[in-house]
Amino acid sequence: MIDALVSGKLIRDPELKTGKSGKPYCQFMLSVHIQDAEPIVVSGIGFSDVADRIALLKKNDSLAVIGSLRPTSWTDRNTNEEKHGLNITANNSLSTYDIQKRRKPKPDQAGNPAAGNEPFYNDNLDF
Repeated sequence: MIDALVSGKLIRDPELKTGKSGKPYCQFMLSVHIQDAEPIVVSGIGFSDVADRIALLKKNDSLAVIGSLRPTSWTDRNTNEEKHGLNITANNSLSTYDIQKRRKPKPDQAGNPAAGNEPFYNDNLDF
């Protein structure tokens, strides 16, 4: 098992499912570019709150996950050729959705925008 940070673009919409225990899990596939080589596919799974966050994303969204990376191999049914891949069990995730959510100004208790978070168009520029 390898602890890894993997980032790439989702190849298809993530699939949110519920396990036998009643807890959510999400399966996803990332296309990961490595220098000038052809991109590799990393399949992954996340559980609980990580699954909920990943499930909000769509195909072609950027995603970074931290977790346990495992090399895998299988035999292709059509060519009978041995193939190799990577699987990751995500412990945490970060997407552009998470970043936008964190940057959003938090309103005060009355629901008014927080002071100092107004857009820059009100600034006086003397030059």
